[in-house]
Amino acid sequence: MSAINSKVAVRKGEWCVAKIVRNYRKKSLMESSSGETSNSSHCKIDDYEAKIYLQLKTEKLQVKISDSSYRCPFCPRKHKQDYQYKDLLQHASGVGPSSSTNWTAKERANHKALLKFLKNDLNGTPTRSQQLLITKQDPPKTKETDQFVWPWIGVIVNIPAELKNGKYVGESGNRLKEQLSKFSPLKVHALWNFRGFTGNAVVDFGKDWTGFRNAVAFESHFDADHFGKKDWAEKDVPGLGLYGWVARADDYNSYGSIGDHLRKNGVLKTVSDITEGESRKTSKLAHGLAAQIDVKTKQIEELEFKYNEAALSLNKRMEEMDSLHESYNNGVFHYLSHHLLHTFCLDSCNI
Repeated sequence: MSAINSKVAVRKGEWCVAKIVRNYRKKSLMESSSGETSNSSHCKIDDYEAKIYLQLKTEKLQVKISDSSYRCPFCPRKHKQDYQYKDLLQHASGVGPSSSTNWTAKERANHKALLKFLKNDLNGTPTRSQQLLITKQDPPKTKETDQFVWPWIGVIVNIPAELKNGKYVGESGNRLKEQLSKFSPLKVHALWNFRGFTGNAVVDFGKDWTGFRNAVAFESHFDADHFGKKDWAEKDVPGLGLYGWVARADDYNSYGSIGDHLRKNGVLKTVSDITEGESRKTSKLAHGLAAQIDVKTKQIEELEFKYNEAALSLNKRMEEMDSLHESYNNGVFHYLSHHLLHTFCLDSCNI
């Protein structure tokens, strides 16, 4: 009788343990499957979206048809394939974030990637290389045939001089620069020869168009007071007062200290010559900068691609770790369940 009772107790214990195991497994599977399925599917969709975004950035999927025309690469059968930027943006916004069951998860991911690409990389503007603009100042108007000494140089004559110890002396270049400060001269050179100070000086205004404007203002100032180049040429016996103008071809080719200095420190150019030269330099600089931007852009895209690869690899490793962790938990659970059953059986037999 006791043997029969022992067998009944053992079977009852096995049934209880089996029920506990089934309930535990069912609960664990429900919790893990719901969480893991959600996390896994979410990760896969995110990875897929990142992959599509990268294909859009590298132009493997074409979006821009022309400067003002765009297409959706994920809706090839759609009748309209000639979008304005704002229309395509609205289309992508309507599908990507949508929770409608009319669109699959991949279709929504495609359009979310397209939306990100439109906002971050196109934004309704030309490409980064096309965006490069270098502003330049327009030169002041003057006769196209006029040849100026370049870099821009002004001429001052009739500077007071006095004879001391057999040599003529006069005001220094720095003192003259202070007097002309409103024209922003870079430097003033007092001209000397074997007799001493010549009573002449030249004014450096630089190479750019700001310097040219200052030089023209300098010349206009003397012209307004009738102390310009024409007035100097017409004076038989000049009185007191400085005369000034912008150096041109006749000054460059003249004899004496002024012509010598101009030929050593400048060249003759028309405004058109300088403008064309500046345009060539600007164009060359623009192409050089555009090439650098393209190189940097490709480097960034390569880094983004490597980052995405690393992220995908990390996600894979995390999934493997989760799988190992699950296997370990299952092993522990089986061990504990068998141990509990064995203990229960021993206790029943002892009864």
